[in-house]
Amino acid sequence: MIKAEEIIATTQSTQDVLGHLFWFNIGKQLVRVDDLKQKLIDSGLGEEWMPNRIRSVDAFRRATKEVQTKKPTANPKIFKNYLIREVYADLGTIQRNVVVETVDQNNKRLGYKAQTAIIRLDKKNGNLVFETSDSEAIELCKQAEQKFYLYRDHYSSQHIRVMVAKILGSLAPTPMRENGVIYFVPNSMTAGLTNLVTFICSLENSDAFKVPVINSSDNRHMVSKKLNDYLDHLLDQCRSTEGLRKDQIKMLVEETNNAIRDYKQYKELTSSETEKFEEKILLLRSEVVKILQK
Repeated sequence: MIKAEEIIATTQSTQDVLGHLFWFNIGKQLVRVDDLKQKLIDSGLGEEWMPNRIRSVDAFRRATKEVQTKKPTANPKIFKNYLIREVYADLGTIQRNVVVETVDQNNKRLGYKAQTAIIRLDKKNGNLVFETSDSEAIELCKQAEQKFYLYRDHYSSQHIRVMVAKILGSLAPTPMRENGVIYFVPNSMTAGLTNLVTFICSLENSDAFKVPVINSSDNRHMVSKKLNDYLDHLLDQCRSTEGLRKDQIKMLVEETNNAIRDYKQYKELTSSETEKFEEKILLLRSEVVKILQK
């Protein structure tokens, strides 16, 4: 049975906290697909946050690209560049060749062999095979094969960073610095933030922290100012989209729509400046409409 004093303490702590400051670090790592899913479930976030399925094509291209190298020869002024070139791709197969470029110390080409080795990916069964009689190329092909199966079955730290950014985006964050890094997350999102911290801390070479922001006039002013700065930043970006790529515009529209959606989590906290903030939300909506009409 919960004691009365525990209820009072819980209520008091909730009322005394505006939210939390949050920052995190994702270190270099590879996480098996099934392990990542289990960590999400165990943390309380749920497997619905799993990154997109790893495509064997992406793993193949990444693995083969990483084995490119420059090797010395018996002549200290001559080198061999082992390069990867994609020569064929259809619905069932991708072929990449190991080509060898002989160069001098000034990188001037002295010779070129276009098919030192052949590396193929069978898209249907997700397997890699290679053909070569060159001893140096054999080692590179074996490295590519090892890397391919590793990348095919594991998510990288970059996959995880993108996923964490999406989870954080669902928690109505406001950046405390211009480049992000530290965020304020309102108290209404504390449960989700706690789950996110638990998840990140379960990963290798990674950590996350949430520090409560006590309800005080100074802290209210701080959060209000940072929210205002963030909305102004989005307005400036929306008004100067010329030169941005389509994917950058898409990301900007998504971020702006999230900020508009999340404002309801800040209404009580910024109640003394309601008119100012609601005007900015209307301006943001108008700018998004203009972008989508272009």
